[in-house]
This record gives sequence, structure tokens and C-alpha cells, in this order.
Amino acid sequence: MNRVLNPSKYLKEIVPIGATFYIGFGIKNLTDIAKKDSDITDLVAQRKSSVIVTGKKGVLKENTKGKLVRKQPERKEDIWKHIHYYSKRFEKDIDYDREFHIWEREVLHKYNLALEIAVTPQGETILHFPAFKMADDDATYMKAGAAMNLAIALGSYFLPYNHKFEPFIPVTKLESRRILPPGNFTVYEKLEIIKKDLITNGDGILSEGNSYRFALLNEKKPSDVTMGVGGFNEYLMFEYFPDDLMVLENLKTGNATFLFTLSHFNKKADLNKQTAMTDPSFLKRIIHHNLEDWSRQFGSYFKNSK
Repeated sequence: MNRVLNPSKYLKEIVPIGATFYIGFGIKNLTDIAKKDSDITDLVAQRKSSVIVTGKKGVLKENTKGKLVRKQPERKEDIWKHIHYYSKRFEKDIDYDREFHIWEREVLHKYNLALEIAVTPQGETILHFPAFKMADDDATYMKAGAAMNLAIALGSYFLPYNHKFEPFIPVTKLESRRILPPGNFTVYEKLEIIKKDLITNGDGILSEGNSYRFALLNEKKPSDVTMGVGGFNEYLMFEYFPDDLMVLENLKTGNATFLFTLSHFNKKADLNKQTAMTDPSFLKRIIHHNLEDWSRQFGSYFKNSK
């Protein structure tokens, strides 16, 4: 994800006014910066319950040192600085004082935001910043935006979560049926599905939620989102009118992302995992395996959505 410049578009008309929400990210996508941070390592290992996010530059530094901006109205001030360096040409130390004309600056904000740890209803371990209370004002958006950019720096993405730590997705429609159920399998096949649900990729990792995919779906600004029976534990429909694309996605790992041509997709069709790929509108099935490969394949179908 790129740096967030307009936080309101991820919250306004998505998070209800007055609602409690969190900004967070899953521990499966930690950046190198986060992996090298001993405090975050202790937090993930649950040796600490909370850590103040800080760093030497960028949004990490701004969190504890403050974000500086030009004073309004703008004006410059004169300051003197002592300059010292070693000159290889003259083989000696050089010292002198120099006057600089610089813009006067002031602290825009210094939040000292802390990270905490939680587990979602889908079993995903996430790191999140302290609770926000939704309000349609600059102060809320500015603070939430700082949390979003910190999340991107540390977890490569962010997602707003509700008080239960389920993602805030702009659901616009509800269906009184399951979306993309498993289908009609034999007893043996059902046992295999249960086994794969418990252990994915053959490496002993318990099946759990992974909100990274939902974060990317959310970033593409879906035109409509349909939730069926089972809520976030089942598949959801994401419609993208500009790209003529319908995406069926499940929050939990061990499943697959199904892509269809929206204009040819019959929303009333009784599709399941067995019949989905024979539908005339079917485009692609991307398994939940390697996130980098998933992101590359998924992103190739978006040409017009921003």
C-alpha cells in the first residue's frame, strides 16, 4: 500500500459516527522494519502488552518527535549554524559559521501511538493502535491517518476493525444464503476439506484469518459488497463496476479467490466451489498460498479501479 494522504475516504460512510474502531494489521505481513524492532518482537511474542512506536525517520519518528509543518502565515527566520568537516583536498579540518534562512516550523501533531495485540474472531493475530471514536472531523482523520501510515510502515497494509476486531468493509447488501458454499462432496471429500481447514499448505499452520487480502479489496473501493449467511466466516461478493469485475473472497486462509466478469455474472445462480469454475462468467481462481503471488495475479485484473 502507498502512503495514505486522505484518511477520510477509508472511514467516512464506512465506520458509523460514534462507533469504536481500531487501525491495525496482521502479524503475517510484518515489514523488515518491524521484524528488526525488538519491542515489536516482544509484543508479538506476548512478552509485552503494549509498545510505543518510534524510529529514526519518517512516520515512525513523527509519532514520538512530532510532525513539523510550516507556521501559518509562512515566514522565514535566520539562524546560524557551525559547520565542521575534514577536507581531503587541504588535508585539514574546516570550521566556520554560516547563516541560513529557513521556514519557521511548528509541531502539527505528536501522538505517541502505542501498538497492542489482539486475536480476531477468525483466529488472526493482529497488532492495532488504541481505540478511536469515529467523528467526521479533521482531528479524527488526522490521528487515524497517522495510525494508517504507521501500519503500512510496519505491516505493509492497514485495515479498520470494529470493536470485535472484524474488518470494517462497506457492506451494501445482505443475502439470506451462503455465498459460494463447498458443494456436494462425498464423505471422504468432506473429511479432507475439514482436514485442510485445520491445517493449510501442509506445514502445520492452523487455518486462520488473513486480513491483507481484504485490505487490498477495500483499497480498490468496491462499488458494492454483499455479505451472506455466516458473515466474515464465509465468502463475500465484491463488485467493481469500472473493471467489470466480481470477486468472491473469504477472509480465512486455506480457501481461494474467485474472479468473474461482473456483466455476465448471475448473482442469483446457486454456485458453489465445485460449479464456480464452469460458470460462463468465470475468469480466475487464485489460491490462498503465497501472498506476493496472490497480490500480483489479483492486481492484474484491475485497470480502472483506484
